[in-house]
Amino acid sequence: MLLLAATIALQSPSALASVQRIIPAPATVKLPYRVWPSVAPEGCPFPSSALIAGLGFTGKHAEYADADTWYPSWASDGAMYSTFTDGRVNGLESVSFGQHARTGYAKVVGDDPMHLQIVDAGMNEAAPTPYGGRYPCGSLMVNGVWYCGTYCLMNEGGSNEPLVTLPSGEYNWSVLGPFVGFRHSTDGGKTWIQTKHTPSHPLFPEPTVRGGPVRIGSPHFVDFGQNMEHSPDGKAYLVAHGAAVPDPKPRHGNASWITGDCIYLLRVTPTPEDMDDGSKYEFFAGRDKQGKPIWTHDFAKIEPIADWNNRCGCVTMTYDAPLKRYLMCITDGRTTISAFNTFILESASITGPWRLATYMTHFGTQGYFVNLPSKFIGANGRDLWLCYSANFMGLQADPPGSRYGMCLQQIRLLSNTDPKPNPALNRPDNVARIATVTVSSTYQGYDARGAVDGLVGGFPVDNSQEWASNGEEDTAFIRLNWDDAQAVDRVWLFDRPNPLDQIRSGMLVFSDGSTVATGTLPDDAKHGLEVRFKSKRVRWVAFIVTGVKPASPNIGLAEIAVFRANR
Repeated sequence: MLLLAATIALQSPSALASVQRIIPAPATVKLPYRVWPSVAPEGCPFPSSALIAGLGFTGKHAEYADADTWYPSWASDGAMYSTFTDGRVNGLESVSFGQHARTGYAKVVGDDPMHLQIVDAGMNEAAPTPYGGRYPCGSLMVNGVWYCGTYCLMNEGGSNEPLVTLPSGEYNWSVLGPFVGFRHSTDGGKTWIQTKHTPSHPLFPEPTVRGGPVRIGSPHFVDFGQNMEHSPDGKAYLVAHGAAVPDPKPRHGNASWITGDCIYLLRVTPTPEDMDDGSKYEFFAGRDKQGKPIWTHDFAKIEPIADWNNRCGCVTMTYDAPLKRYLMCITDGRTTISAFNTFILESASITGPWRLATYMTHFGTQGYFVNLPSKFIGANGRDLWLCYSANFMGLQADPPGSRYGMCLQQIRLLSNTDPKPNPALNRPDNVARIATVTVSSTYQGYDARGAVDGLVGGFPVDNSQEWASNGEEDTAFIRLNWDDAQAVDRVWLFDRPNPLDQIRSGMLVFSDGSTVATGTLPDDAKHGLEVRFKSKRVRWVAFIVTGVKPASPNIGLAEIAVFRANR
């Protein structure tokens, strides 16, 4: 509390005019899944999907091994074949940086995502020189041939260390190097034929100088189902994230292992000879006057299929045959080392145009290498399993089960007719749902996120739906922080529903130094307090309790909502 008070004093807060009124609490809707809030940042170039209205997480999940970089490819024998690295699988340890960089591979068997086995693990070694790391990316098992690609990484200032610290912060492999090429195996990984390419002479003609912009740095195969059964023309397609050239908004970590500007698409006939021959590839190069896709062998003419500067990081794509839709999972890796955001686009065509199915802020909390294995797509096309790794920096597991390894979460692609949370608190303009929450204290068995879960509830019915401080009264506070500045003009406050605790007065404090004094919150959480004020653009807002009902044991909130100003 002292730290927050000192911050407020330094900013010389000024009081804002406000209009306050009592409002009814939205009814709580019980759902068979958790709907991840979808709030796209301002400037999102993709319109909302009419087919997919968000993602529901059923709570079923499974985790395997202690390594990341899993990209399962469903083969004709019913098994999935995947890369892995930077960890241990069945006693084998793979580390993909240093002069003896090793990349792992394994076979994943089983038809139930909850009960899989990882077998036949092995490793390949290949030097990354003149780069610091050489990591696995595209993995494809088709017609009995297994292709595994590798790409290179370095860091800011020409460093070959995985982590560097600059005045602006810490960065993890923040510079994307070249995609080297594909090794292949015809015996399920027992033996391998190495690529003829090297980091200094890669498959594609980039970068022109070490550390220069790269567009096809870390490609991944489009998952067309078992043995590529749904490929539109028998060719293997790959998606890759990379830099915009030229880049209108360069920054540190601009195009890294997890960050980028654009998504690119390429295709090739899947044979050992063609896979490792850059001249055999065709690249998406925009559209003709009739809107039809243009394909070219000229790398210089490549154009993105999706463009959102500084938002388009690591990408995968899966064809959902029952829905007849391509689903593209993209990670916005932000600073390369903090919480990450994941969004999913959908299209009837592999080249787009794309529509936004969901934008999940801080999925994981640090989820990455996100993909949708086609083997686990249900007959309705809406029940799937999300595959990813998470939290290499030790962040909170959200959803539960998110850890360093191969994580699988059962999800549902929601339709417009599926039941959803009450829209009053769960609409896209409630940016409290995507905030990072800090509080003065938390009572045992409670969680600060309960105050921004889109539900007005709590003790004695469900403790998870509220935040309770640890014995505090008028020293309690909650603060909401956003990755990007938000234009807001309204806050809703709901007191804890029990009859013992009540907030009688409080203060909203904004990152620009302004404040709003608030009145009494209704004591039963059946109603709340709405506070309206002139629109302001802020990076955080705090609510500080300044007065309570006598003998309130653990003051807190059932819910706080912060709404974007109408645009």
